[in-house]
Amino acid sequence: MIRKREPRWQSAAERARVAAELIEEAESLTETSTIASPADVARAGLPPPVTAELPLPVLPPATGSGPGTDLPDQPVALTLDDLLAADPNNVALLVQRAAALAAAAHYRAARRDYEHALRQDPAHGEALTGLGVLLSRKGLWAEAVPRLRQAAEVEAGRATAWYYLGEALNHVDDLDGARSAYERAVELEPTNTKALYGLGIVLDRLNRPDEATRMYRRSREATGR
Repeated sequence: MIRKREPRWQSAAERARVAAELIEEAESLTETSTIASPADVARAGLPPPVTAELPLPVLPPATGSGPGTDLPDQPVALTLDDLLAADPNNVALLVQRAAALAAAAHYRAARRDYEHALRQDPAHGEALTGLGVLLSRKGLWAEAVPRLRQAAEVEAGRATAWYYLGEALNHVDDLDGARSAYERAVELEPTNTKALYGLGIVLDRLNRPDEATRMYRRSREATGR
């Protein structure tokens, strides 16, 4: 049963904690929804959605003898939910909302948006990487690997995709694969401190301590320490 909010919960931190509990319980009661619709967001008690500031449309000048119609000075603020209600298969908007939801730790809703985006565009690199990272944060490393592997194939010149693939492969004990992914990330971005450090960890696990030490040193140097 969802716990009723009590008057004593006055602080912002307490209200946020209660809202998070309500969200997780509400999401666990149904798996029928394919994306996080505005109604879903409202029912789950999510924080106010991200807004997109859009310029006002340019209207033709008023004609006739009456006074013209003045436009307001401020742009119209539309939420991502508003925009997606009008264009529910817009991949860019789905990925943007998924990233915002993931950043707020609303992982189920974020996953629905990423998966919806990938149904529209199965080779969308940002959606593949985002979903892979989200699955990794949930500890679902084996599920994350194929998504991140595909992301690295689609965006072969992007160090971030290779780094996250290395992380996932390391966690499923594919050490040779992780080493190759980290090395590719470092090749593309020599000062990527996380990739350098991850490569050091894998080399340590492969019983290559001297090479691992060099990677740790390079990682420290890249951070300026």
